[in-house]
Amino acid sequence: MINRKFKEIIKDGKKIETEYFKLYFKKREDLKIGFIVNKKVGIPVKRNKVKRILREIVRNNFKKGDFLFILKSQIIDKNKIDGIFEKIKNEIDN
Repeated sequence: MINRKFKEIIKDGKKIETEYFKLYFKKREDLKIGFIVNKKVGIPVKRNKVKRILREIVRNNFKKGDFLFILKSQIIDKNKIDGIFEKIKNEIDN
């Protein structure tokens, strides 16, 4: 079930789609970050690590707005999670 605020961002916000995630964003005076991660992405430990990495990248690069990340299963390789920070940072920088 998707939160009412998430639905509002999806409906009214702008969308950017990359190989690893879909990003919806909307202007706002403060910073709010949301994540939607399917169980197909991986075990909870890997899903949570990716969310921590994304939070850190967003906090360092963005100061205002609503951001909703919908993560795709390609974000995590089946056997290794190393290098995710660089992959995501490159996607956001572009």
